Amino acid sequence: MHPLSYTSANWQKWLPALAAIGAVLWLILFRSDPTSERALFAALLVIYMVHQTEEHLWPGGFRQFANAHVFKSGNDDWPVDEGGVALINIGYVWLPVALAALFPGPLRWIGLGWVGVTLINAVIHIVTSIRFRIYNPGLITSIVLFLPFTIWVLTREVSAGTLSGLQVVLVLVLGVVLHIPVAALFVVPFRRARDKTRSA
Repeated sequence: MHPLSYTSANWQKWLPALAAIGAVLWLILFRSDPTSERALFAALLVIYMVHQTEEHLWPGGFRQFANAHVFKSGNDDWPVDEGGVALINIGYVWLPVALAALFPGPLRWIGLGWVGVTLINAVIHIVTSIRFRIYNPGLITSIVLFLPFTIWVLTREVSAGTLSGLQVVLVLVLGVVLHIPVAALFVVPFRRARDKTRSA
């Protein structure tokens, strides 16, 4: 099997081990300075892995949920497909957050932007469950991890004088804007296919 295909099919199986390793490393590296921005961005990555575990492993099924309830495509793997999900979760979440944790000075706003992404992601999960009146994979960790953590980070940054009220608004705007490429990855091909079907 091609390495990319293998990764797309199996990345979610690595999540519990990666989250556990990340948590141990965080405790070792940041126990003396747990509220530095480097520590906060590193914690965000670990928390996101726990959230991804709920979405894609235990109980999993986020891809199937989105295709069935959001797109109503009748296909468990389209338009939200296995490869696209792996790309988003590894390339669009792990990579920028990890880089922000490694280089919190020059990449501070990358980290803050993904704090916004995480907060908006939580809101989307909650609104989706309210809209469809059904559990969607990722809902529990959105409520118990994403919301309290991101709100605490923003509150802490404001209290420390490292973020202004206007900058908090910018973080939230970034959280919305940075969701656009994610949505476009799946919405654009879905609409194109639907339009071709209608015109045929």
